[in-house]
Amino acid sequence: MLLFFIVGLIIHLIFFASIFDIYFTSPLVHGMTPQHTRLPPPAKRLVLFVADGLRADTFFELDEHGLPRAPYLRNIIQTKGSWGVSHTRVPTESRPGHVALIAGFYEDVSAVAKGWKENPVEFDSVFNESTYTWSWGSPDILPMFAKGASGDHVFTHCYLAESEDFASEDAAKLDAWVFDHVKSFFRSAQSDQTLLHKLNDDKVVFFLHLLGLDTNGHAHRPGSREYKDNVKKVDEGVKEMVTLIEDFYGNDDKTAFVFTSDHGMTDWGSHGAGHPSETLTPLVAWGAGVHHPRESLFLDTLSNNEQKWNLMNLKRLDVNQADVAPLMSALIGIPYPLNSVGILPVEYINSSNLFKAESMLTNAFQILEQFKVKMAQKKLTTLSFLFSPFSSLSESKQLDIVRRVRSYIHGGNYKEAMDLCRTLIDLALEGLTYYHTYDRFFLGTSVVMGFAGWILYVILIIMKTNTSTIQTTSCYSGTPSQLVSYGFGALGLSMVFFLIIQSSPWTYYVYCLLPINIWYAASKELWILHQVRIYLMTVSPFGILGFLIIVIMGVEILVVSFFYRWVLTVGLVAFAFWPVVMKLWIEAKITTVSWVLLSLLLAVFPLMPVVGREPNITLV
Repeated sequence: MLLFFIVGLIIHLIFFASIFDIYFTSPLVHGMTPQHTRLPPPAKRLVLFVADGLRADTFFELDEHGLPRAPYLRNIIQTKGSWGVSHTRVPTESRPGHVALIAGFYEDVSAVAKGWKENPVEFDSVFNESTYTWSWGSPDILPMFAKGASGDHVFTHCYLAESEDFASEDAAKLDAWVFDHVKSFFRSAQSDQTLLHKLNDDKVVFFLHLLGLDTNGHAHRPGSREYKDNVKKVDEGVKEMVTLIEDFYGNDDKTAFVFTSDHGMTDWGSHGAGHPSETLTPLVAWGAGVHHPRESLFLDTLSNNEQKWNLMNLKRLDVNQADVAPLMSALIGIPYPLNSVGILPVEYINSSNLFKAESMLTNAFQILEQFKVKMAQKKLTTLSFLFSPFSSLSESKQLDIVRRVRSYIHGGNYKEAMDLCRTLIDLALEGLTYYHTYDRFFLGTSVVMGFAGWILYVILIIMKTNTSTIQTTSCYSGTPSQLVSYGFGALGLSMVFFLIIQSSPWTYYVYCLLPINIWYAASKELWILHQVRIYLMTVSPFGILGFLIIVIMGVEILVVSFFYRWVLTVGLVAFAFWPVVMKLWIEAKITTVSWVLLSLLLAVFPLMPVVGREPNITLV
């Protein structure tokens, strides 16, 4: 029995590990050619502010006195720039959010094994494509973008990790550290000719990571005075930085600014899930190449909370978080990050229609490159007669769409060209998903067959070893016929041959061969089912019906418990008195009493309140 337990544990661990090969595989591909618009960009440099953990509603809404919490950025929205909500994706953590903003793709899920601290696969980013990038902020975020950068052109300035103290009375000092060091940096540039020359180059990026809000939110919650006061301090710091940088460059109108957040935060002070308070973040862009405020034509489509922002008269431009990366790339004229799946939000750009159309076409080419590489990789590891290409975007259709886009641009039909580019991007993204999940059905089927075989085998063994009827009615040896043995052997060899031809990883052999062995073991015990059938013929039909009713009721209780937790209490109370009803207490009184008391104690648990957004220290 110990051996049976060990084998079962190993099988369950293998099936658990299969989740990572089926669902948690890296979406990144390598081997693409960089794509960028050859027209002159509207900006020479870009400044990115990321207020870590800033919620959209806290930023946009007015305070209790009817005044904006961020007056400077509010003025930017009303007089100089464009604004909207950036929609993040789960997991709403700092690292995945920054990867989406700066690299343009949603978290490489294989990074879950690293606790979202480090990406196991190298990736391209806006910083890597820039001529130079200088960044200030947290040691948890900045180094990962410098690590994967080619050459030595991404510079990081981090405070000590010990400074990120969640027990601190006010973490706004982390943001003050960033602002102070940026000021020192530009002061030192006045006397450093080498640095001054680099700063005056094109395609330069400055990144200010502001962690104070996230730390204050965790320590004091987003509704606290510390969190809301931190918003004002960030606003004041942004104003100071913009003035400093504009003065440094002589107000040449060649600097673009982007202010946003990586994720929001629940009222409870947590993040990581998909609640709107976690996934809705602010986005404000202004400066060179960014559109000025425009009037909104859809005043009645806003929710009550959004109407409280008092920005109904200004056009709101919502984006997906990954769209920020191509926006920054287009503004300063660098290649889009190779792995980006963001779609350029052209409504933010204030440039010629030709520039917008060409930028959208470049965006389409960049995503199409990923699609082609992904398809080629999958085709290389799949038997030609089994390969099923993504039919919606054949090579002839790609050429046709590109030809029509070129024709529209040449004829000055820029809107039609951009619409067609968007169609091409949507198809390429759909195709990327298709090839990324190409093996999912095959592996999922293997794992399901393995699970089903193991469940059947366990049931048969339990019936064989714990049912007196089976033990006394047969002495069957459990040896399958030679034909069955040869059949399973041939199936195993065929599977190995198939996996070798497809150059499959070694884990695929485990997931595909394990079910064959499990079902072979189960086939040795199938004779038990015949004995069960014989036994059931001697049982009253009412007894069988009663047993089925109890099983169905148990399953229904489990289903209903997903919607009403208290239903679990009913099932646990029934479990508590099961030994009494079955009269097992006569043989084992102490065990029965323990069973009843522990089951009743457990039955109290579903009646307790769930962990929510309000604290309950006593319950915890």
